[in-house]
Amino acid sequence: MSPDEGALRDPYRYRKGWSASARMTAAQKVRATINTNVGLLPVSEAVAEELLDLFIASACSITLLDERGYRDLVNVGQLDPGDERFPPDHRYPAIQFPLATKMLLDGGGYLSASTSSALYKEFQAMWPQMPGGSFLGVPVFAAAQLRGELYLARAAGAPVFTDEDVDAARDLATLYGAVLPDLLSQSDESDQ
Repeated sequence: MSPDEGALRDPYRYRKGWSASARMTAAQKVRATINTNVGLLPVSEAVAEELLDLFIASACSITLLDERGYRDLVNVGQLDPGDERFPPDHRYPAIQFPLATKMLLDGGGYLSASTSSALYKEFQAMWPQMPGGSFLGVPVFAAAQLRGELYLARAAGAPVFTDEDVDAARDLATLYGAVLPDLLSQSDESDQ
């Protein structure tokens, strides 16, 4: 195991930041995960599990976004009461998350590091049982169009996510976004 691979498993890695080598190793892991799975849900689940590990997160979700709003594809890690790993068709309007949606549409993503942030309050309005801790969300672009979101959370008491984590997550979400159109097309074909 190289020092950077060991750093990716070190729970205090984020204090040192994401070196170029650590980012490359993470990208290789996500690519390998994508290439060794087939189908929308299996690929999405495997990518979410890989990101959960890479970011030392307590939860990870991959959500699609279209004109009808957000639709959770997969939730991994610690699930809140009532959450499911593969929600049947859980949709919620983008208008309920105006700040987060705007940040995703702008291509940057978002980060909440405290329960007093406007983003935390926006999420808590939708989910009153929202635990403390930090969370981030980054856009999933496919063919230059916003198609979804990758969401990561850490429990209260864990070190908070940083802007550097948002940048790294955005880079990794790009790898998933590159294959998303094919995955959606295959999923549509299998539904018929």
